[in-house]
Amino acid sequence: MLIRTTSGRRAGRLSSAQKEALQRILPGLDISAPGIVDLRAVFGREAPLHVEVGFGTGEFLYNMARRHGDINFIGIELYLSGVVKLIRRMVDYDNKRRPLPENIRLIIKDTREALKEQFGDESIDCIYILFPDPWPKKRHHKRRLINSEFVSLLKRKLKKGGVAVVATDHIGYAETIEETFIEQGFLKRDCGIPEVYETKYARKALRDGRKIAVFEFVK
Repeated sequence: MLIRTTSGRRAGRLSSAQKEALQRILPGLDISAPGIVDLRAVFGREAPLHVEVGFGTGEFLYNMARRHGDINFIGIELYLSGVVKLIRRMVDYDNKRRPLPENIRLIIKDTREALKEQFGDESIDCIYILFPDPWPKKRHHKRRLINSEFVSLLKRKLKKGGVAVVATDHIGYAETIEETFIEQGFLKRDCGIPEVYETKYARKALRDGRKIAVFEFVK
C-alpha cells in the first residue's frame, strides 16, 4: 500500500507493520509545517539543537539521539523511504517496543528549503552533513549540495561558535568542501565524533578501501 506524508512524498509499498508504525509514530515526529519551528514548544524544553540534513537510513540520527538525551535533534530528509528506515530502527516488528527517543523531530522536505523556511538565524548549535552525493562527473558538479551559496546559508543559521560536521569518501569533493568552508570564514578543527564512522556509508567506504574525510568547521 502506498502512503504519503503531509509534504506529499511517497514511501513506496509498505508492509502492514511498516504502515502501522509510520501512521502511529510519524505524526508525533513530523514538524514539516511552514514557518519557523518553535523549538521550546516542539521539544518541551530548551536544549542545544543539532540538525542532520539528508539523514538517509537514520542510523546516525537515531544513535546520536539515544546517546545524547540532553540534546534536541532534528533530521531533514526529502524522501519518505529514509523516514521509514528510521522508524524501523525505532520499532521492533515483533511487537517488542524499543524505547523511542523523545528528542528527535523530522522535517520532510528539501534541505535548502527547510533551512531557509523553518530555522531562525543563529538558532542551530551543530549541523551534520554526512556523505552527501559527490556527483563525481564534472558536468554534474553543479548538483552538489555543498557550494558557496549553501555554506553561506549554514553560516547564517549556525550560532556563533556553532559547528558543521561534514564527512565524505570522495577525495575531490573533500578538497572542494574544505576550500568552500574556509573561504566562508569557518575555522577547521579535528572531528571528535566517533558515531560518524558507525554508519552504513562509512562502513562500506572502509570495506572498499576508501579514505573517509571528516571535518568540523567552526563558525
